Amino acid sequence: MSHRRARSRPWDDEGGASTGEEARPVEPAGPGRAAGEHETLTDFAVDEIRKKIVLGWLPPGAKLRVDPLAKELAVSRVPVREAFRELLAEGLAEVYPRRGAVVSEIRRHDVEDGYRMLELMEVMAAERVAATASAETAERMRPHLLRLKELATDPDPLEHLLAHRAFHFEVFSALGPGMLQRTARMMWHASERHINTSARGERLHQAYHEHSELVRFFEEGDTVGAVAMTRMHVAHGCQAALRGLGFAG
Repeated sequence: MSHRRARSRPWDDEGGASTGEEARPVEPAGPGRAAGEHETLTDFAVDEIRKKIVLGWLPPGAKLRVDPLAKELAVSRVPVREAFRELLAEGLAEVYPRRGAVVSEIRRHDVEDGYRMLELMEVMAAERVAATASAETAERMRPHLLRLKELATDPDPLEHLLAHRAFHFEVFSALGPGMLQRTARMMWHASERHINTSARGERLHQAYHEHSELVRFFEEGDTVGAVAMTRMHVAHGCQAALRGLGFAG
């Protein structure tokens, strides 16, 4: 009887074998975690690690180690391993021989390509939502808009990250299940480091004005206005991100 050795993952460098345990529903235990906020422990782990990368708490080139992250997040190793898979798919992490998983570098062409693809997704979403569910979507966006207004004058990086994501994800959620929603969310996560870099100084006030106009166009059911404002918003965000990352010029 032959026995095949399980193939190790590139990030299995802390020792210990995989248990074969599947990602399970979120448990109410664990510091700083609200019960029911995430569907699975993997969702929780990937969101927490993603936030650290986006905010620069885990900078480009930083080693992503399973055991320390599992301990910090109060989860087993399995959800962290699965989270690494998602981060790799989003381009936030890379794997190198003998180095394992690390936070990916930020490259100008990735910033520009990411914004181009995000513009396509956001424009398609805005066009569809403005035509089918504009008023109710605008109503759900307003609380996040008010929070963004507060943060424009008293910015907190984590709070702004969450409010900005929630604002745009109301549009994605209004699409309903399907390829466009899934792809739009994935492109947002893939570009969120760049988006976060653009949220500085005067850009915060400019972005708030653009967000306000977008909500107004949704309230009025103005598809043309919503699409035009979305294009402008993404273009301005790309320019601000390139400046913030030192790629302008």
